[in-house]
Amino acid sequence: MAKKYFRREELLGKDIISDAAARVGKVKDIGYDAEGRIVLIYDKAGDGGEDAIPSSQIIAFGDVILVKSVAHEEKSSQATVQQMKVCPNCGKENAPDMLFCTGCGSRLVG
Repeated sequence: MAKKYFRREELLGKDIISDAAARVGKVKDIGYDAEGRIVLIYDKAGDGGEDAIPSSQIIAFGDVILVKSVAHEEKSSQATVQQMKVCPNCGKENAPDMLFCTGCGSRLVG
């Protein structure tokens, strides 16, 4: 019987491999995007930056996490980040339609 779910602790530290057999990075945490979908937050292989992969891109879990190639997703993630409102008080990124920070409650500018 296949496992129905994975705990956060079981995913942290796993390597993420694309369907093109390239190492994407290592799982750092689990979070949510601005639309409320679950994402895997990971440290990028090579440049050490941080990014996220939406759950819709995940193909399989095992010793590694297999995902669909992320070239298209990286472009759309960058566009989303540019639209986010950054809280002047705590620095948290918020959805563009938010009036108040979801982290500290401060009023968001612009």
